[in-house]
Amino acid sequence: YNKGYSGLAIADYFIKKCLAKGEPITNMSVLKMIYFAHGLAYPTLHQKLIKDPFYAWGWGPVEKKTYDTFKCYIANPITSPSGKTDDELENIEKDSKLTSFLDSLLPLAKINPFKLSEKSHEEGAPWAVTQPYDAIDDKIIEVYFNAKYGKK
Repeated sequence: YNKGYSGLAIADYFIKKCLAKGEPITNMSVLKMIYFAHGLAYPTLHQKLIKDPFYAWGWGPVEKKTYDTFKCYIANPITSPSGKTDDELENIEKDSKLTSFLDSLLPLAKINPFKLSEKSHEEGAPWAVTQPYDAIDDKIIEVYFNAKYGKK
């Protein structure tokens, strides 16, 4: 776990939870949720959450494997987890500290994804300091989220 999970496994966790609650979630929403979960894991869990890179795409940070898996839904609600991360998902679900952290972020699914996108675009944020379509340096994400959300 110290090396992080795949973005898709964290996305599947959120999708599975949202489906169980009867709350629709779109690809754009889940992409924002895994980005914020990844960033907030540094000051909260003091470790890297997602091993896959995020890219500075137009509407904010994107983890490509997750995007590619769910892009077929366009802007419609995702109807099932990917089915590609069952072993990882099992490990996530066994970690009560991690699931408690992830569950605390589930309300993000109810926020308009364009509002979440605006939040990721704030001045000085990792997305904003990265060249368009480049990978966002994970160290920048770590430093930014620790500075903004860590203990003062």
